Amino acid sequence: MANTIEIPRDNWSVCFERLGRQAQTYPVRIEVENRDIGDQEMVRKLPLVGIDLETKGSEIGDLEITVGEAGQNFMHHIEDPARVFLSVDDSGNIDCIAIEDGDNGKTLIFFERQPGLPASVLLESSVGGEQPAPGP
Repeated sequence: MANTIEIPRDNWSVCFERLGRQAQTYPVRIEVENRDIGDQEMVRKLPLVGIDLETKGSEIGDLEITVGEAGQNFMHHIEDPARVFLSVDDSGNIDCIAIEDGDNGKTLIFFERQPGLPASVLLESSVGGEQPAPGP
């Protein structure tokens, strides 16, 4: 049974920085759920390069997800992210990162390699308690 943990907004930057250092060899699948475009798979089995929180300019607060390999990157931009959740399996590994945006859309980042990325990499003193939340 998976646990869903919300990452508080104040901890996004630290969490995503840790993720970028630890997850660069982990292939991911990105799916988007959005009422305007429907549910779509964006990429599959590409290594996660990182998730960046925009800190300047007109896109401040937005998220940029980058996946890919040398010379072939794919970027997915999330405007007005509202909440970030981790879905953690019984072994303590991250199954999925779910990012909800202000328009009730959701971006899901699934870790394709097993075992997945250990949640402890991101959660070290950066996250509050478990939250009952809509998981991926």
